[in-house]
Amino acid sequence: MMRWIIGSSLKLRVGFTQLRTMPVDVLPEFSRPHVEIQVEILGLSAQEVEALITTPMEADLLNGTPWVKELRSVSIPGLASIELVFEKGTELMRARQVAQERLNEVFALPRVAKHFTMINPVSSAGRTMAIGVTSNKLSLVDLTVLAHWTIQPRLLGVPGVANVSIWGRRERQLQVQVDPDRLRAQNVTLMQVIKTAGNALWSSPLSFLEASTPGTGGWVETPNQRLGVRHVLPITTAKDLAKVPVDDAESKHLGDVASVVEDHQPLIGDAIVNDAPALMLVVEKLPWANTREVTHGVEAALAALRPGLSGVAMDSSLFRPATFLELAVANLRRALLIGSVLVLAALFAFLLNWRTALISAVTILTSMAAAGTVLYVRGVTVNMMIIAGLLVALAAVIDDAIVDTANIVRRLRQHRKEGSDESTARIVLEASLEMRRPILYATVIMMLVVVPVASFWQPFAASYLLALLASMVVALTVTPALSVLLLRDASLQSGESSVAGALRGIYGALCGWAARTPRTAFVAVCAVVALGLAAALFLRQESLIPSFKENDLVVRWEGGSSASHPAMSRITTLASRELRSIPGVRNVSANMGRAILSDKRKNMNSGELWVSIDPKADYDATVAAVKEVVAGYPGLSPEVLTNLQAKLRQELSGTGESLVVRVYGEDTKIIRKKAEEVQKVLAGVAGVVDARVQYPEEMPALEIEVNLDKAKRYGLKPGDVRRAATTLVSGLEVGNLFDEQKVFEVVVWGTPNTRRNLTSIQELLIETPSRNHVRLKDVADVRIVPTVTEIHRDMAARRMDVTASIRGRDLAAVAADIERGLKRVDFPLEYRAELLGEYAERLAAQRRVLTLAIAAAIGILLLLQAFFRSWGLAAVVFVTLPMALVGGVLAALVVNDGLLSIG
Repeated sequence: MMRWIIGSSLKLRVGFTQLRTMPVDVLPEFSRPHVEIQVEILGLSAQEVEALITTPMEADLLNGTPWVKELRSVSIPGLASIELVFEKGTELMRARQVAQERLNEVFALPRVAKHFTMINPVSSAGRTMAIGVTSNKLSLVDLTVLAHWTIQPRLLGVPGVANVSIWGRRERQLQVQVDPDRLRAQNVTLMQVIKTAGNALWSSPLSFLEASTPGTGGWVETPNQRLGVRHVLPITTAKDLAKVPVDDAESKHLGDVASVVEDHQPLIGDAIVNDAPALMLVVEKLPWANTREVTHGVEAALAALRPGLSGVAMDSSLFRPATFLELAVANLRRALLIGSVLVLAALFAFLLNWRTALISAVTILTSMAAAGTVLYVRGVTVNMMIIAGLLVALAAVIDDAIVDTANIVRRLRQHRKEGSDESTARIVLEASLEMRRPILYATVIMMLVVVPVASFWQPFAASYLLALLASMVVALTVTPALSVLLLRDASLQSGESSVAGALRGIYGALCGWAARTPRTAFVAVCAVVALGLAAALFLRQESLIPSFKENDLVVRWEGGSSASHPAMSRITTLASRELRSIPGVRNVSANMGRAILSDKRKNMNSGELWVSIDPKADYDATVAAVKEVVAGYPGLSPEVLTNLQAKLRQELSGTGESLVVRVYGEDTKIIRKKAEEVQKVLAGVAGVVDARVQYPEEMPALEIEVNLDKAKRYGLKPGDVRRAATTLVSGLEVGNLFDEQKVFEVVVWGTPNTRRNLTSIQELLIETPSRNHVRLKDVADVRIVPTVTEIHRDMAARRMDVTASIRGRDLAAVAADIERGLKRVDFPLEYRAELLGEYAERLAAQRRVLTLAIAAAIGILLLLQAFFRSWGLAAVVFVTLPMALVGGVLAALVVNDGLLSIG
């Protein structure tokens, strides 16, 4: 017996030590295995991105990748994002391996992008930290140099960090800004400027330049030693580059024919920290990393960097989920401590014996510690689901402990009263085995209850089952050992606490009343069940996840599709200033557009405000004030969420009734027309409501189309016109500048005045082969046209969705009618409509849950019959089970304001 007691003591010690060191997070990882590939192509429109990058990658490289269930992509100006979603259960590293093997063939694609990046796997919880980088001494360009070459590499080296994106980055560039009028006056061509700037450097990405093969210095061999030869580039600043002589132009330098300046690239996004433009570093962690450890590691890295970054402020409090996590853990520990004290007090009040109360308490703690140890050994991260499962199982664990201990005490009293000389150990063993049968049946029944759960709730079910199994094992080992040790020589006089006596009296009176008036008792039970059903009608299931009072709010808003960077920056700064004036708001930061390798794939008209609330503030009042402020900006469609709400919305949103018909094809106009026909089909199906086409957003764009006949008169080809115009409007990288272990781009670009509006674009001077010049509008049509801001593709084809909801009819019947209706729509070659498989998956999931629920109910009934050996008693117990739910329903209605959640 002593070995079980010693083992229990060690288990308690080890268990609580492990609990303090176990990784903790709010939610489990809920994303399916997927791989995302991002390709940056600054300056290309969404249609060009799709044509030059997305379509070739999907059709020639990624289509047919093993275990891929979905291949989807989005093309926006300057970015292609392709996502491969793998079959459930696919090992993530294996998925990344097969995707990387396909990416090895990207050399066959057009040379319009520098990098094809497979994004590191990141946690489904999203951002781990946001760091504001500001300075009163350095410009944003200089800050970007520090962030890119010093801060970001250091943070990427922190264990658990998956990605660090820099919002508001302004990369240092040496820009040779040309004006066609000035070039014509100097009798210098644009190609001369490109060759001069590129060949002045060690390295150039342009294969037609000599700098594309920089050569090596080699060495000099003397009789006694070998001397290496190293060339030192004398160009480090814009002033140095301006001194370079222009090719084939006597006595002219770059500075004479163009403006050589130091500036930054066109912005694809920006950041605002406390009302001013700044840099914001967004840290994301690996799926298996510990949030608190990653946070502390990042903060330690920042502390190590600060002495070498004089004049640079790095604020890691802009967005710090670990703060909420640490506060939640502290509150949970406090609640568990208070709960433990109350449980001990209740045990003593009911049992009225310190020995039996101690046995029950140790049994409960050992059971929970054993469950925690198993979780620790498996490397599980403790989260809300696991804690909820353990707490729900705690009721059964307490019941096991009290029932076992009470039965052992009862048997010992009985044997001593009868004067039996049987050993205490024998009596305890018989008493424990006597209770095994009912407790075993009860445990199996409670296990069957959690069988019909969805995959998202599996951590809840796993921890629940684990605690029940641990309780059963402890009841067979620890409880008898403690009973023998503590009750062998203890006085066990018959006695009962006043609390237990009062409750027993009430219970006996109710049982006696029910036995004397069975019909009245049955009516009372039915009335209670009816009350519970009526109360259930008032419950709201917005989400089974409770609303957490997170310290960080995210305000999402969308401006007009063509909103410019200055407009969004101005409005966001005003909103930031107004939000910071709210009592209880600690700081405000914002990001607009996107960043390289970031978690957002949006245009400049999209933004997010991150509002940090002081933990000491009135939370509800502060949130209400934030919502009131952002609602005062019409036309921006603001939405205020917590970070967890934002991340869970996509995973747990919807009622399970919506249908999506996806129309596939290549030409957007034809897809739109056919989607409208599909909408009419859906509107004519009984039970379908609110059928609508999800049209893509459009924005005005400049479209340039070369007129072949006009261009022919000047000896120009469409490619000549495009290359000259794109150089002047978007810029052309002609080389790289290597300075102090850093690499910067050298770009030939048009002056700001040459690209400020439609007229200036139309007036661009294009050089002809005879070194004359012609205006762009004389050889091409330059017009403003509507164009889509995002192009979505699914399974290697463009798509447009038609959505609908179902009311008053079975999902399967509606789906069958829609399938028949789609067959009547005439589609051109390579166009089709498909009722998405999600509805079938939802239907299958509903049927699976219903089937498992029915099977669990039948299993419970059979177990009850096997235990009672009577179908009548089993049926009576089974039909009264719903009555046990009435208390929970009423509690949710009264305590939780009618909101149904696991909280």
